[in-house]
Amino acid sequence: MKVQVSQVVKTMQWSLLLLATIVATITPCEAHSESAASTNTQCEYVALKTGHPDGILKQYCSRQIAKIMGWQGASWLDRVERESEERTDQLIDILNLKPGMIVGDIGAGTGRLSMLMLDRIKPHGQMWAVDVQAEMVGRLKEIAVKYPKNQFEVKQATALTPNLPSAIVDMAIMVDVYHELEFPREFLEALLLSIKPGGTIVFVEYRAGDPKVPIKRLHTMTVAQIKKEAGDVGLVFEKVVSDLTWQDVVFFRKPPITKK
Repeated sequence: MKVQVSQVVKTMQWSLLLLATIVATITPCEAHSESAASTNTQCEYVALKTGHPDGILKQYCSRQIAKIMGWQGASWLDRVERESEERTDQLIDILNLKPGMIVGDIGAGTGRLSMLMLDRIKPHGQMWAVDVQAEMVGRLKEIAVKYPKNQFEVKQATALTPNLPSAIVDMAIMVDVYHELEFPREFLEALLLSIKPGGTIVFVEYRAGDPKVPIKRLHTMTVAQIKKEAGDVGLVFEKVVSDLTWQDVVFFRKPPITKK
């Protein structure tokens, strides 16, 4: 009887040991899986069957992408009231541009802001004015010839890239542009390649949820959404300035290269 009891005890001990081994083997795998899921914050594209009429049928990071404002609306960008309504003069001050900087105006449109910024970085600074619409690029080229050679450069962008040289820009700015990018992730990743290590990318977007901002909803963004999408490609949040009447100015920095 004692022998039988001893055998049962040994059998139970071996069973418990086997069970513990199995648990020890499985648990790290599960923990690794949960850890990977928790750190995978990559924003995703989702095709929409229906959506807001002001947007394309495509969602990114839970945000429906807005339709691009066509070149036919260029007169709205150059309206006389723009400075008083949007305080473009104050925006230029907020950017704190310095002589000699190389600046990228991404989605430059008619070039109005490009010229204002160039005034702050002359005589040795350089402006790269970029737009995806050929009609806007044509207007920008007309402006460029009025400046000394290489001071005002113009590039035709695509939906995927601003088409700028590598690691050349100190500061890139997108004024009411980012929310219209068809491929925001790919475009930002390409833009990052053109920014010098430690350089700056500035998002200027109409303030979402503010009843005083007379802009269609899909053409506005919250600071939280901007931070979410910019951080997802590795940009480091620096600061937000909300002093403008209609827009938030959100600064991000490209991480510097760390020596191994």
